[in-house]
Amino acid sequence: MNIAVLQRELDELQRASTLFEARNFRARKEALDFTSVIEKISAENYRDNAEALFRLRQQARELGERVHVFNRAIARDWYARLKSGRPAPQELRNSLQPYSDYVPLKWGTLHYGYENLDFLLEEILLPQPHPQAALDLEQGMVRYEPTPASVILELTERITFTDDDVFYDLGSGLGKVILLVHLLTNTRCVGVEYQSDFCRYADQKAHELNLAGVRYINADARYADYADATVFFFFNPFGGVIFPAVLERLHQEAQHRDIRICSYGSSTLPLSELPWLEYLPPRNEDAAALAIFRSRSC
Repeated sequence: MNIAVLQRELDELQRASTLFEARNFRARKEALDFTSVIEKISAENYRDNAEALFRLRQQARELGERVHVFNRAIARDWYARLKSGRPAPQELRNSLQPYSDYVPLKWGTLHYGYENLDFLLEEILLPQPHPQAALDLEQGMVRYEPTPASVILELTERITFTDDDVFYDLGSGLGKVILLVHLLTNTRCVGVEYQSDFCRYADQKAHELNLAGVRYINADARYADYADATVFFFFNPFGGVIFPAVLERLHQEAQHRDIRICSYGSSTLPLSELPWLEYLPPRNEDAAALAIFRSRSC
């Protein structure tokens, strides 16, 4: 890496007028990623330019700290609103909407990557430090990958939840989907997560926000109890022999009541091929679109 080039890029970043616009979390995330790259530069490779590298690192750290302080201040205000005087679901949705490119009621759209809303929610709901996966993954299990928040904005528009519904996120990770669905609908929500440290973290965050309608189960999704579940969510949750085993469990549940399955990512195609599920419109089989299925009547 050329120190002079990095210095110019850092200087440009510091002068960017939009970096500290309140809603511009994506730009600040990119800035933090850039400062992290600078921090990891090995001094051994730049002995002849050690002073310039020192100055570069120092400026990068200062910028990174400014960004963190700015983000945390915004997150504190949001967190206080959620904890002390939690807004009604529609009011919260209206407040979050400006942070997302998702157009309300434009169902079947494609959801690519993460945006300002995701980085805002991470600051509010899932603050660092995050736990690391402690358990070895079995064949077919996948690494943690958060669901884009725009997917959940669409999901909570398309699903009309009643008092009888219970929403399950299979492979709930740090709990983002569960927290957001509950906040946007007041629906009872359950996360099923194999990694115990993830479960403890998610449960702690829900408890800190006094979300009585949220709980997490530390379990293998093949063996969890789904007796009260009516709506399920998948985001690239499993592969190998695990996914068919989970689907068979849900098929058994569908013999007793109607269920809906929401899918984003690679799980959509195999779900669309199951004869006991009906694809609800709008139908977009692209893996980047949200798909919703309903169990067929027996």
